[in-house]
Amino acid sequence: MRESNSSLSYPTSQSVRLDLTDSKFCCKISDKEVMKMLPIRVEELRKIVEENKNLVVRVGNTYEISRPLALRLWNAVVAMVVDMKGSVKEEVKVEYASPDMVIVSVSCTVMVKKSEIKYCEIGEAYRSEGKEDTMARTAYTRAMKRLLERMVGEDFINQVIKNLYPEGVKEVPASEKQKQKIKELVREGKITREMVKEVLGEDISLNQALKENALTFSQAKALIDRALRSPSSG
Repeated sequence: MRESNSSLSYPTSQSVRLDLTDSKFCCKISDKEVMKMLPIRVEELRKIVEENKNLVVRVGNTYEISRPLALRLWNAVVAMVVDMKGSVKEEVKVEYASPDMVIVSVSCTVMVKKSEIKYCEIGEAYRSEGKEDTMARTAYTRAMKRLLERMVGEDFINQVIKNLYPEGVKEVPASEKQKQKIKELVREGKITREMVKEVLGEDISLNQALKENALTFSQAKALIDRALRSPSSG
């Protein structure tokens, strides 16, 4: 089917909040209270990444943690929660799969004292990254990495990797598969103007970025992530 050259239209923005409900009082608790309640010691997690530099790998044009390192970090978090007589339940789901792209969601429910905290994050992998036989594992690792950082409340993994590899890797343009997925999500009303503004800023529109090939690989990933974890995608 031929695509229209008209401008992309967006739905109104919908807010996204974690399900942070106190089971005893049945009321919402603040993010700050959640951070105090979760027995996660971020410095110990940073040390795990620093001491396992060999498990930080180059994927395409960026550095990322590998699946073994993601699992070590996750096991450390679970151990911290269990030490506080809490419990953690993890759920993995394939949200989308094709020969060229896989999207995986990882969710967890943390029980600490009388409170229940729920988190969910999305990860994706593309065949164009050279991950034809390992797309599902790569998508899972990325989702787990984002889940860990959400639980901690800061991008500690990115910070450590930046310190390990300060020279970084040169950014590359978004792939054609990413562009097609973004256009599809816009048509379905799952990418809002607010999402675009958050990722691209105010200096360039999504239409312009796509037309001028100015959209980067990481920006495209960020847009797809936000769209797939929004309530309207459920």
